[in-house]
Amino acid sequence: MTRRPHVRTGQWARQDRLPRTAATAALRARPRRLLPCLSGILTLTAVTLTQGAAPDAGIAKVTIRTDGGTVRVELTAPALTLVGFAGDPGNAAQREDLTLAAENLQSGDALVRFNTQARCLLESAKVDADPRVRQGTADLGASYRFGCALPGELHSAAIGLFVGFPALRQVHVHYTTAQGQGAAIATPSNPIVNFIPLH
Repeated sequence: MTRRPHVRTGQWARQDRLPRTAATAALRARPRRLLPCLSGILTLTAVTLTQGAAPDAGIAKVTIRTDGGTVRVELTAPALTLVGFAGDPGNAAQREDLTLAAENLQSGDALVRFNTQARCLLESAKVDADPRVRQGTADLGASYRFGCALPGELHSAAIGLFVGFPALRQVHVHYTTAQGQGAAIATPSNPIVNFIPLH
């Protein structure tokens, strides 16, 4: 089991180490150890999106729903974006990339970090790391359940997906809280989503 020590910086709990991953073969030339830093500069090689790529290439979708002290998070993203290929792994390198991606996705509390005042803890994680085409798409995904001791204090989330998956350009977040619904787009330079209901 990977040990993931945490330190607190301000109101955010920052993770000092994240499981390794590679989005493409180009990443093999760089060290696999990825250090998360929401405000720092990441010197990582990203996937080059080819011309004619699907419109959602480089984009992940996240939904966040609260029900009392329970928060459920659903994540989906194109397999091409997360592991650099779609379909069955064709060689040992692709199998390794898929394994590493699954390990990253399992770390739900590193990929979505709620503001510490709400005292949320990851309770369960379910990962879909099957890159085969299904119903016309080849997506990877995960479902997470968090328990929050103080749900009334829940007002934001930091999206840490960009660290483990450097080919991501945007994460489209839709949230439903006790105060209402809203949406936001997180980016590597602006990964924090504030829950400000639109209606």
